[in-house]
Amino acid sequence: MILIDSNIPMYLVGTDDERHLAAHHAVTAARDTGMALVTDAELYQEVLHRYTAIDRPEAIAPASGCSTA
Repeated sequence: MILIDSNIPMYLVGTDDERHLAAHHAVTAARDTGMALVTDAELYQEVLHRYTAIDRPEAIAPASGCSTA
């Protein structure tokens, strides 16, 4: 079991290509090993705090793994 820290989903929806690719590769590699990827309520709180603080509420759902459709 691998705990996904809040920086991983934020890098996945962010604009920094280097960090986005590194996060994508890390998640893909972990998934491919069959390890369970888990998170907790603290991650969601950090995502809410960060994207509210920088006035990017549209990034909350994607970084939280929520569908907007």
